[in-house]
Amino acid sequence: MSVFKRLYHFIWQRKWPFILGSIPMVISMILNNLAPFFVKWLTIAVQDGLMDHAFRLVLIFGLILFISNLLENIGYYITDKNMVGASNDISKEVLTHIHNLDFAYHTNKSSGKLISLMKRGDDAFFAYYDIINRKFLNLAISFAVMFFAFARLRLEYLLFVFLLIAITVLVAYFLIKINIKRRQEFNDADDNVSSARVDNLVNFDTVKYFANEKFEQSRFSKLLAIWNQRLQAYFFTFRYFDGIVGNLINFALVGIMFLAVRDLRNQQIVLADFLLVTTFSMTLLPKMMQLLFSLRELAKKNTDISTYLDLLDEKITVPDPIQPRKILDLKGEISFNKVDFAYENKQLVLKDFSLQIESGEAIALVGFSGAGKTTVAKLIMRMYDPTSGQILIDGIAINKLLKDELRKIVGVVPQDPLLFNNTVYFNIAYANQKASKEEVLAAAKAAQVDTFIKDLPNGYKTIVGERGIKLSGGQRQRLAIARMLLEKPKIIIMDEATSSLDSASEQIIQQAFWDLVRDQRDPRTSIIIAHRLSTIMQADRIVVMNEGQIAEIGTHEELIQKDGGIYQQLWSLQRNGFIGDGESDL
Repeated sequence: MSVFKRLYHFIWQRKWPFILGSIPMVISMILNNLAPFFVKWLTIAVQDGLMDHAFRLVLIFGLILFISNLLENIGYYITDKNMVGASNDISKEVLTHIHNLDFAYHTNKSSGKLISLMKRGDDAFFAYYDIINRKFLNLAISFAVMFFAFARLRLEYLLFVFLLIAITVLVAYFLIKINIKRRQEFNDADDNVSSARVDNLVNFDTVKYFANEKFEQSRFSKLLAIWNQRLQAYFFTFRYFDGIVGNLINFALVGIMFLAVRDLRNQQIVLADFLLVTTFSMTLLPKMMQLLFSLRELAKKNTDISTYLDLLDEKITVPDPIQPRKILDLKGEISFNKVDFAYENKQLVLKDFSLQIESGEAIALVGFSGAGKTTVAKLIMRMYDPTSGQILIDGIAINKLLKDELRKIVGVVPQDPLLFNNTVYFNIAYANQKASKEEVLAAAKAAQVDTFIKDLPNGYKTIVGERGIKLSGGQRQRLAIARMLLEKPKIIIMDEATSSLDSASEQIIQQAFWDLVRDQRDPRTSIIIAHRLSTIMQADRIVVMNEGQIAEIGTHEELIQKDGGIYQQLWSLQRNGFIGDGESDL
């Protein structure tokens, strides 16, 4: 879809402010362009000695200017509502679409680049709106009035102006194409600089851990050097645009005045007509220059707005079903039926993976890094869809469920939870905004959050910082666990959720976790990915994964007795209650 078509799709969603605001603006623009006619009429009146008539003309002209200004401001006031509203609509739709885009999209996108792109796009929309709906409209009406006057006076003037405008627009078109190309090159460099800034701000602790400040400064300097080079090249396109196009407009102005002087000398026009022509030329041809500068500005913003709106064309590879189904009596049974999966068409991470998990059952997934454990969790959440095979909950394929409903059924506590730059309370309550304060505090207490809250400056109102940077890894995990406890989903996935906790805290949190999943009134299905044996040993079954397949399955006691088995070998590698996570020849 073209930029203009898409823009007017949003603008037309609020069509009445646009239409009602445009009417007084058009009338105002027409009235404003009557000035050269008043110059002509005043000249005739003065030449004929009709001074009273001349005074009346001045008063009428003053009244017209007052009405024109009033109508212009009314038009701007009304269309501003359309402009701001359309900008809000675009921003909301872009953010909604970004939310709907899949996990794979976000893993391949730089947050810095995306933020820079959205900011430039939002700014570009206002420039586009003003130039197209106001400046272009004003110039079109101005030239329409001038062409009407010139056509009635001498056709030669009209033809001359048409010819010069055509030449100027053609030259400007080629110059603008160069400008757009240089703008895109600069945007790429600007995005890289923005990305580097965000990386340094977000990962500043990593930079300091490795004492790589000079390396990062050097890397940033190299990016800035490219940025500077491309910005200079981009700016240079403005200079020769101004020089070439500006002189063409100046030539048009001098040329039309030359023709008018010639015709006045030859008595083909009178003084009043001469002043009409020169007044129109001196007011409208500079407007033509402004138009071309606006075109240049439009070209500058074209890349920004088109890239911004192109976000809406990003394909959703994990779509919601057209005719979604609902699970009416949720039990929490999970079935993997011959599931294969590969990231971005690379080597299979899961191969012919089949597993039946009963309602209320606790399953542990173990294995070396790269065995596919976390991939199983992502597939259940529909972060990705299987390459082949099916995943079902209570007999219904999860790709037949709406994604937001599926993710309300399944709760996840990740290994590295990220928090909003908001209060501790906000981050816990985020899981269930309808929860009472008592419920939020109870979840926090169960997750041992309250043990460190008392040491924070503002308690539950303490701002945790971007991505939770003000808290330790263990504190962030406790907050994430509290969120999950507050949400109380039917299916729970714990992905190394207690890896950053000390043994005492882990024991208390595990007790809260097992109380939740073993609740006789409402048992929950759980999948635990962990290397800490205290987490795994209580599971109903342990699924040992190797290279994307199930190698062994059974209870801790059964697997530990299996001579030569992978689990037994993993057991022998344990250190301090952890299963080794190194590479294996298995």
